[in-house]
Amino acid sequence: MGSTISALDNHSALPIPRDRRPLSIQEIVRRNHGALIKFLRRRLSIADDAEDVAQETYIRMMRYEGSSELQSPSAMLFRIAVNVANDHGRTALARRASKHTAIDGVDLATEMPSPERSVLAGQTLDLLLATIETLPPKCKQVFLLSRASDMTYPEIAAHCGISVKMVEKHISRAIAACLEKVEDSV
Repeated sequence: MGSTISALDNHSALPIPRDRRPLSIQEIVRRNHGALIKFLRRRLSIADDAEDVAQETYIRMMRYEGSSELQSPSAMLFRIAVNVANDHGRTALARRASKHTAIDGVDLATEMPSPERSVLAGQTLDLLLATIETLPPKCKQVFLLSRASDMTYPEIAAHCGISVKMVEKHISRAIAACLEKVEDSV
């Protein structure tokens, strides 16, 4: 039995075969970085994530530093990269899923008016147009220049040959007539 132990001790002192020397992560990274980044950019949905996934791959590969058990360190590096990329994808998917909100039972607001509101708006518009048509000619002209032509009060005054105060009076009269008709219809 003692000879078995000494034989094992002698076995540990044997030189490591050339193809089984201790693993150097720095050497593996140096030799494979470009190919790994290219591989990850093709594999990932967001190519810019390749550098992050590569860094995580190198960190995970560190646990094999100095090991002489790996037959193909490059293959191990790429296998770890695939696993990290898969983890990265699952994490992104989970993040998107956590931001998902179920719409069951949620009242969805729309900027489109309801059919009833559209009909009411059309009727109100017709009523306002009819009211504007009944205004005295000068009042109607001033009001339309203000609302339809988007002219300022001084511009309207100069255009119509009246004072700004008179423009204000015509617009006030037109607005009052429109409000009265709308209030009466409601």
